[in-house]
Amino acid sequence: MLHKKLHIPINIPLSTDFKIESSEFDYEIIKKIQKFDSLSQTNIKDFFKDYFKDKLSKVISNNFYFFWDRIIPIILKSKYHKEGIYQLFRFSNEILYNFSYIETLTKSTFIYENLSRIFLFSGYLTNILAKDEKLLDILQPEYAMRLNGNITFYKNSFDRMNVSVKDEEILLNSLRKNHRLLKFQILFALINDEINIKRASNELSLLAQATFDISLKIIHAQISTKYKVENLKYSIIAYGRFATSTMTANSDLDLVFIYDDENGDEKASRKIYVELFRQIIKFLSVKTEEGLMYEVDTKLKPSGKGGPVACTYENFKEYHEKSSYSWEKIALKKTRVVNENIFNHKIINLLNKLKSLPIYQNKVAYEISLMRTDNNSNKDLVQKETLKWFETKYAGGGQRDIEYLNFFNEKNSILISQDEIEKKFMFISRMQDLYFYLDQIMNICFEEKKQDHLPSKAVNMLIKETNEKDLGTLKATVKLGRKELYSFLNEIVESQKISSSHQ
Repeated sequence: MLHKKLHIPINIPLSTDFKIESSEFDYEIIKKIQKFDSLSQTNIKDFFKDYFKDKLSKVISNNFYFFWDRIIPIILKSKYHKEGIYQLFRFSNEILYNFSYIETLTKSTFIYENLSRIFLFSGYLTNILAKDEKLLDILQPEYAMRLNGNITFYKNSFDRMNVSVKDEEILLNSLRKNHRLLKFQILFALINDEINIKRASNELSLLAQATFDISLKIIHAQISTKYKVENLKYSIIAYGRFATSTMTANSDLDLVFIYDDENGDEKASRKIYVELFRQIIKFLSVKTEEGLMYEVDTKLKPSGKGGPVACTYENFKEYHEKSSYSWEKIALKKTRVVNENIFNHKIINLLNKLKSLPIYQNKVAYEISLMRTDNNSNKDLVQKETLKWFETKYAGGGQRDIEYLNFFNEKNSILISQDEIEKKFMFISRMQDLYFYLDQIMNICFEEKKQDHLPSKAVNMLIKETNEKDLGTLKATVKLGRKELYSFLNEIVESQKISSSHQ
C-alpha cells in the first residue's frame, strides 16, 4: 500500500496556537502527540508501532522497533520530550523506505544521545539529518573532523571531491551532499555547545565562501575551455550577510556581476560573461535531488530585478554616480569582492571611490518616507501582519531601520544632545545584537513557512545568549525595542523634512 504523505508542521504547535497553525495539516497525529505528557513510555512506543505497522516489512519493522525502544527513553529524559518525540516521528516517516539508513541506525546505538539532541532542537535540523545517513558520522562522540575557524577546513573538504566528472547532475549532487555535511557539522557544533552563535555565523560564512570558490573554479575552467579564452576580466561583488561574514543557515547570496568591456568586442565578451555568471548562479542555486545550496539574489545590480545578469564596469560606475538611490549607496558601503581576478584591483578602486561619494540626509529621509507610505498599502499591510515576533529584517523598527539610524548618527545629523545620542545608540547597539541572535536562531528552526513560535531549546539558547530572564521578557524587549527604534527614526526623518523646507 502506498504510504500517505504526512502534512504536519515542521515543529510541533504549542497548545495555544494549535488550531491556527494546524488548519491545513493532519490534526489527529498532532493531537495524540500533544497528549504524551499523560502517556507512559510503553504507550508512546505502541503509538509508533501502531502508526507504522502497515507501512513496513517485517525485517524493517524489527529494525525500527529496536531503534524506537532505545531512543524514546533517552528523549523522554528531557523537559521538552514532546518536541523530541514529534521530531522522531517526522524523522521516522522520512527515512521509512531508506533501508540502508535504517540499518545504519540500528548499528549505531552509541550516537543516540547526540541524535536525541537533534530531535529536541528543531524540525529544520531533523530535515537535514533525514536526507543523508552520512551525517550520522558527525554525531559520533569521537568524530575527528573538528571546526577550526579557518576556511581551509572547508576548502580541503571540497578539494577532495572529483570535480572532473563530466555528468553535470552527478557533480551538482556531489557538491550539495558535501555542502550539506559541512553545514550540518556547524549546526550540530552549535547545539552541542562546542561553539556559540557568533562563531557559528562565522563558520557558515566561511562555508559560503569555500562553496562559492569551488563552484566558480569549476565554471571558470569550463568557460575558458569552451571559448578558448584566457585572462577573463570580471569581479563578483557580495552584499549583505555574505559581504559582512554574518551568514545564517538559510541566508541568500546577494551578488552583483561586473565584467570589463575595454579593448575588445563588447558583444562577444558579453556573451561569454553572461554565460559564466549564469552558470555560477546555476551551480549555487539550482535544486537537484540533493536539494540546493544557496538562493542567489542579483536584484542589486544596476538593471534591478529584470535586465541582464551582468553589467559592465562603466554601467556600474555610471549608475552609482548618477542614478542609484540613497539606500543603494548605503548598501554599497558594506560590500566586498568575493573572487580572485586580475580585474579586482580596478573594481576595488572604483568601490572605494563610490563609497566616498556624499549621501545626503534629506534624500535618505525622503526615501524612508516613501517606504513608510508604501507600507500603508493593503498588500504590504498583509505582509506586515504575517511577520512573527522573532522576524526582524523588514519589520518596522527592525534591522533595516537600524541601518538608517546608524547612517544618520555617522552624519552627525541627529538634533538631540550628545548625552541623549550616546544613550540612544547604546540601546540601538543592544537591539542590533539581539536581532542578530534572533535571525541566526530563527534560521535553524524553519525553512520557508514559519510558525508563530520557536522550539523550546532554541528559545533557551536565545535567552542564554541575550541574557534575558525568560521568553516573556525576551518578547517584550523585542516589541518595545521595535517600537522605540521605529519612533526614533520617524523623529529623525521628520526633523530632516523640516530642515530641508527651511533651506
